[in-house]
Amino acid sequence: MLRVSTTVLALALSVVGVGVARGGEAEVHVALKSGCLPPSETREEIKTHRLLEPFAALKSAATQFKAEALSAKLCRNGDELVYEIALLHRDGRLVHVVTNAATGKLIGVRSARDPAPKN
Repeated sequence: MLRVSTTVLALALSVVGVGVARGGEAEVHVALKSGCLPPSETREEIKTHRLLEPFAALKSAATQFKAEALSAKLCRNGDELVYEIALLHRDGRLVHVVTNAATGKLIGVRSARDPAPKN
């Protein structure tokens, strides 16, 4: 009886360990997949590529979607630089907007209720 309990306990711990390892891999994968630039590099890229200022993109998206602006990040989307903008509607819905960083043109919109796109 003791041997069976030990075996079951060891098996349960190994399953938990695998779940933790996989969870760690998923986090790393998401971090590597995101091509967003840190603030120090953002300022450089704005000057070099003559991009719209983040505040202007944020304000424009907030006005267009009639929502409160939360944040804007400069990111790479292939060869293109884009702003990923987070907005909050009055009803509490979180909306993510992606705009071209050079032109301000809307590329895509995703509500927090929508599933994340698979790449």
